[in-house]
Amino acid sequence: MASSSNPPPCHNPSCSNPGTLRCSKCKGLNFCGRDCQSKLWNSHKALCKSIACDPDATCLLIDGMGPLGPGEFYTENVQNALRGSGVEFATVNVYKGSGLPAQVGSVLREVDRFTSCIVLGWGSGGCDIEKEFGNSHDFRELIVPWVQKGGRFIVQGENCQYYGEWPEWFDKSWKSSDYYRTDHLCHGKSNDDAHWCKWYHKARGAMTTSRYNVKAVMLKNVDAEDNLFGTSSESKSYSLVPMMAGQDIDDGLCAIAVGKYGEGSVSFFGDVNAEDETCTILSIIARGS
Repeated sequence: MASSSNPPPCHNPSCSNPGTLRCSKCKGLNFCGRDCQSKLWNSHKALCKSIACDPDATCLLIDGMGPLGPGEFYTENVQNALRGSGVEFATVNVYKGSGLPAQVGSVLREVDRFTSCIVLGWGSGGCDIEKEFGNSHDFRELIVPWVQKGGRFIVQGENCQYYGEWPEWFDKSWKSSDYYRTDHLCHGKSNDDAHWCKWYHKARGAMTTSRYNVKAVMLKNVDAEDNLFGTSSESKSYSLVPMMAGQDIDDGLCAIAVGKYGEGSVSFFGDVNAEDETCTILSIIARGS
């Protein structure tokens, strides 16, 4: 293990000593010595190996919260989009190890190269680990300052009220709303648009002019400056079921929210099908300007 100046507490929850030594493989967790590191190794080794195997990764991809578990179609589509955008990533399986919320937060704090963190399936009701992340004081206390300093925190999921009301951590009043396939307009297609993300429309591969038609759990209470793709007064529902097609959709609902927080950003993607356009936009936000 490597020594650490001004160390945080030892990551072993039963130890109160300062964590003067840092894990030499992932460089994300601090321990007071090898004894505490050995005690935590079974819960830490999966995350440690995932991070250590790609020293160039700048994106931490948290996988497995969705209803189909880790490695589902959504995971593969997002990974392919990240590769296409030139984003190196390390994938963490939430079913391997324990105490992951605090570990993930610690890695983001300690490992400078990670500039984005993507959580897949949060709010889908797929596993108990969702509750651990939502209720983890350690994760919240670590992820919020990381975003404030410039990190990009991206959540793909369904009901953002499940397990911790995480948008409120970032002073966002976002609430889950309707679930439909419909058309969305891009509110970041030029410097004159309301969305704060003025670099988006200039990014390589950015979707701006064509309609974004997606089946998504949409958000309400999203400020105009945070609504990157949202409904308009002309939005109608699409469905193979005649009685569900052609319904009016409220103006101002949001399928993709990207909100500024400090020097960083927090995002929500409500698409449940990992459609190509969604994965491309997600990869662009992860890559940044």
